[in-house]
Amino acid sequence: MAKPRALLVEDDPGVRSTLTELLQHAGFEADAVGSAAEARRRVADQAPDLAVLDLVLPDADGVTLLSDLRTGSPELRAIMVTGHTDPRSIVAAMRGGALDYLSKPVDPEVFMRLCRSAVADTTASFASAATEALVGGSPWTVRMKETVERLARSRPTGALVSGEPGVGKTHLARVLHATTGRGAHPCLVYACGDSANPSVDLFGAAASADAGLTTAVQVGTLILDDVEKLDARLQERMTNWIASRAEASGGMPLVVGLTTGMRRDAPLLDWLGRVALGIPPLRERSADIEPLARHFLTQSAATLGRPFEGFTRGAVHRLMGHVWPGNVRELALAVAQAAQTMPGGALQADHFLAADRGAPGPAWAPAGEPRPLREIEDAYIDHVIGLCGGNKTRAAKILGVARETLRIRLAARQTPA
Repeated sequence: MAKPRALLVEDDPGVRSTLTELLQHAGFEADAVGSAAEARRRVADQAPDLAVLDLVLPDADGVTLLSDLRTGSPELRAIMVTGHTDPRSIVAAMRGGALDYLSKPVDPEVFMRLCRSAVADTTASFASAATEALVGGSPWTVRMKETVERLARSRPTGALVSGEPGVGKTHLARVLHATTGRGAHPCLVYACGDSANPSVDLFGAAASADAGLTTAVQVGTLILDDVEKLDARLQERMTNWIASRAEASGGMPLVVGLTTGMRRDAPLLDWLGRVALGIPPLRERSADIEPLARHFLTQSAATLGRPFEGFTRGAVHRLMGHVWPGNVRELALAVAQAAQTMPGGALQADHFLAADRGAPGPAWAPAGEPRPLREIEDAYIDHVIGLCGGNKTRAAKILGVARETLRIRLAARQTPA
């Protein structure tokens, strides 16, 4: 079966090389050019299945180029990539027919999944792959996969995802976007605290024909990062907009609020909180550390084109012994930086020296306020299972308990009280 063909238009040689490799890794025949003029010639000659366009090009803007390309190829599917997440440009791109946009630097996994979804005949395989993107072996990850599968069947229209910075709130929101059948529609991320005029960004200016992100999202997903930073009046307006969409025909988008707390003192937060998903910090789910590290190393191997062989046991102990105050984001950066310095092979402990410095104690040796004994025991059990690479028989031996005792203890944690 022939591979789908992708046209990449990016003027930065380094970014162009990286995205070309990711497209190839995602199963595409990738054709990369650096200008709008060259892109127009390639589309006329080769009829690609997908276009990946930089928003800012030396001889045109990406929105104008998208319009030009779709004039001759109306069925062409496109994804915008930009280093400047100006909501007006995003709205213009969506109105011009773009399926989605990604901010630079792109997340390799999100980029590859989005490109595959753009040319897929159905979203079912994409949804399954997105569920598998919840990487890890901790009880929380197991329960969250089950929760996401349940939500996929009920197709919610709102959710509130809470957790410390870096735990993966946006990632979980994108998983919800895919698994609820919206993978072929836009998934727009809006930083609520970064704009001087969020009302215009979300709803458009009264005197302008260009609507805001609430129009651009169509029946996809709108992710509101730091949702609690929207003032009460705008939260009420968002709630009214959701209610009006629910009464209209044509389908409902998914609205996901991201927050570092669980404040529910406004209508929008109350409404989103009907589906509340909390993500614990990485230090409290240490069984996820090694699987995540291997996952990020696989991404680095694809991006760098190098044959990595995983981690030495000493490196795993170094990673497991750190509590990752920056959570999953810090772990991903540490692995990427270590991989950058190596031609391949297995990463060793001394590649992660920074992981020993300046961190508070782990969940099973807490400082500060006392914690319930069962929480500390559960955290330490996860830590040992992680050190054993998920081998519960070996973990039970180290913990000094029978394998069946450990199985019952883990099963009890997954059973609602």
